Amino acid sequence: MWVVTDKGTFCTKDGKYVRLTKPQKYLTRQPFVNVDAVNTCVEVDSLGHVWLGTNAGIYATDGEDFWVPVDTRLGIPYEVITCLSLGKDGTIWAGTTEGVCRYTPQGRWQYYWGKRWLPDNKVNSIIGMADGSAWVATQGGIAHLYDKQITLREKANHYEEITARHSRFGFMTGSGLKQPGDPTQGVIFEASDNDGLWTSHYVGAEAYRYAVTKEPEARALAQKSMRAMLDLVKYTGVKGFPARSIIRKGEQVTGYNPEETVGIEGETEKVWYTSPIDPNITVKGDTSSDEMDGHYYAWYLYYQLVADAKEKEEIRTVVRDVTDHILQGDLNLIGHTGRKTRWGVWNPKYVNDDPMWWEERGLNSLEMLTFLKVAEHICGDKRFSDKYHELITKHHYLLNTINQKMAEPWYLVNHSDDEMAFMMYYVLMDIEKEPATRRILQQSLERSWKIERPEASPFFNFIYTAQSGNPADIEASVATLQDWAWELIDWEVRGTQRNDVELLRTERNGRAAVQTTSALPPSERRLMRWNGNPFECNGGSPNGASEEDAAVWLLPYWMGRYHGFIHEK
Repeated sequence: MWVVTDKGTFCTKDGKYVRLTKPQKYLTRQPFVNVDAVNTCVEVDSLGHVWLGTNAGIYATDGEDFWVPVDTRLGIPYEVITCLSLGKDGTIWAGTTEGVCRYTPQGRWQYYWGKRWLPDNKVNSIIGMADGSAWVATQGGIAHLYDKQITLREKANHYEEITARHSRFGFMTGSGLKQPGDPTQGVIFEASDNDGLWTSHYVGAEAYRYAVTKEPEARALAQKSMRAMLDLVKYTGVKGFPARSIIRKGEQVTGYNPEETVGIEGETEKVWYTSPIDPNITVKGDTSSDEMDGHYYAWYLYYQLVADAKEKEEIRTVVRDVTDHILQGDLNLIGHTGRKTRWGVWNPKYVNDDPMWWEERGLNSLEMLTFLKVAEHICGDKRFSDKYHELITKHHYLLNTINQKMAEPWYLVNHSDDEMAFMMYYVLMDIEKEPATRRILQQSLERSWKIERPEASPFFNFIYTAQSGNPADIEASVATLQDWAWELIDWEVRGTQRNDVELLRTERNGRAAVQTTSALPPSERRLMRWNGNPFECNGGSPNGASEEDAAVWLLPYWMGRYHGFIHEK
C-alpha cells in the first residue's frame, strides 16, 4: 500500500511504514535528485516502478534506493505536479497547478493550458484511459482530452464549416463572437484594414482546391470571394485604386469609425468616404502595399486555375487599370484625395535613396517587379515589361531583392513582411523563367527561407519548395497542419511559466517583449496567421472573444495538395 502525505510518500514494508524520500546517502549516486521536493502523488506501473509527482517534477524509483528524475531537459513543460496517471499505452498524464502535461508514446511532451483545453488550469485529479485519452478534474470543472484520428482532408472540411460563418459578401477575416467562447451563437463581422489581403488567402485556397478536385463548390467559393475583391476596386471612384474595405448601408460591423483620420504628406485626411459610384457604400482608403500584394496574388491564382474566358477578360481589365494607376502615380498608389497612401510606395527615389525606406527596399522592389510581371503575363502590354526591365537595369530592383529580409536574427524580423514577400516570390517565380533573373531570385528566396525555417511553416516551406525545387521540411510542415487547433477561438495562451522553453527578452515596435527561442507548436500558442510571431509566449483573449477563419490553414494545405507535397486517397 502507498500513502501520500504532506511530509512525503510512504509504503508498507514488513508491516511497517517506510518513508521513500531521498536520504542524504544517495546524493553521491544521483546528484541531481532534489532532496527538498515535496511529494504530492504516486503511481505504480506494471513493472513495479514507482512514479512520484512532486512540487519539483516527476521522479521514478525502484521503490528502494534508485531514483531517476524526469528532467526538464527531457521537456516536461511544468514541474509543480498535483496528480499523475500512467496510461497503458505508455502515456504519462501529469496534472499541475498550471495545466496538464502529457508525455506521448512517441516521446514528445505536450502542454494543455487555458480554456482552449481546460475549464481551469488548477488540476485536482487526472485519470488516463485505455484509449489514450484522459479525464481531468479542475477547480472549474471536468475536461476530456483525447486525440481524434482523421485525415487532413477531413480537417479541411471541418475548417470550411467554420470559415463559412466568416464570409461577409465573400470577404474573409476573423470575427468577434456575440457570445464569447461560443461561435454557435453568431459572429460579429469586421471591416478590417486588410480585407483584400485576408480574402486573397481564401481565394488562393479555393483556387488550389478547385485545381485539385474540380469540385463545383470550390469554384463557387473562390468566385464569390474574387467578386468581393473586385468590388474593392469598383467602388472607390478612382480608376485602378483598390479600397482597404467597403461596407454596405445597414451593415453591422466593427472596424468602422467615420472620424478615423491618417496623416499623409503633412496633411490629415479622413480614411472613410462615401463611394462616388454607389452612395449606399462606404469606402476605406489609405490602401497599403499589404493589400496590393493580396490582389495581385489572388488575381494570378484565380486567373490561372479557376477563371473562364469571361472572367479572365474581367480580371485582365482590372489588372491593367490598377497597374496603369501605379505607373501614372510614378510608382506610387494614389488615393481618393490625390495624394499617395502611407505604404503604397515603390518609386526609386524612396526605395533606393530615402533612408526612411531602407528596411522596405528589398520587399518593395520584389513587390513592384511582381506587379509588373503579373500585368505583363495577364494583359500582354509591352509598357509593363518595359518598366519591369527598366527597374532591373537602371534601378537595381532585382539586386535589391537579394537582401529582401533586412532584419536578422529571426527574433527581430517583421513577420508581416515575410508573409507578403513569400506571396510575391511564389507569383513572380511561377511566371519568370529567364535563367539570369531566376539566378538572383533564387538567392533571395534561399536567404529568406533559411531565416524562416525554424518556424516549420507549411506556408513558407511549400512556397520555397514549389519555386526552388528543393525539398523544405515537408514532414515538419505537415506536422504543423496536423497540430493546428481544432477550434479557432482565440483563447488566451501563456508560456512564460514553462520550464521546457528558453525565454528571450527583446523589443518589438518600441516595446519590451518576451518570446521563446524556438517556435511553439500551433496547439500551444495563440491563433495567428502567417504574419504572426510563432515565438510569442503570451496572447489571445481570456474569454475567447473572437474566432479566426481558417484560410490560414486551408491555403498551405491545398497548395501542398496542388504541388504534390501532400497525398490523400
